[in-house]
Amino acid sequence: MDSTPPKPPSTAANSPGAITAPFDIRRSEDFFALYANNVQLEGNAFDLKLTFGILDVRNPLKPGVEQLVSINLAWPEVKVLLYYMNLHLKGYETENGNVKVPASALPPDVPSTIPPQFDNPQAREALELMRRLRAEFVDGLSKSSADVKPDAQPTGKK
Repeated sequence: MDSTPPKPPSTAANSPGAITAPFDIRRSEDFFALYANNVQLEGNAFDLKLTFGILDVRNPLKPGVEQLVSINLAWPEVKVLLYYMNLHLKGYETENGNVKVPASALPPDVPSTIPPQFDNPQAREALELMRRLRAEFVDGLSKSSADVKPDAQPTGKK
């Protein structure tokens, strides 16, 4: 029995074997594309708002972000999007090697204490969840390159 996992499907929409939606996708006349290297998140009971922007470091003593656009996604869509984003990331890393995340871009350390006015069982549970998820994320950064077999070569580089 071969224990090698199957190669994820290509992430390019027009490549052979690409997964396509079972419905027609059309772009509206006012469709536009943007680039962002910063995302701020705001969640509420109904959805998650993603606000996209560009990091502005013209003044290195006071860097900022120019926010460009926000998109609200319903929670079920967020969950499905996480699946597809992970699928695309794994496909990219399979073809091109591990994506390096600079230390300056890592999520900040989680505070060790909760301010007294917010200290309650739910807040302590949330803080512990944040610590665990951050640790898993950081640990996963070093493990993802170890997941590649020693004789494997990224297929996207020639």
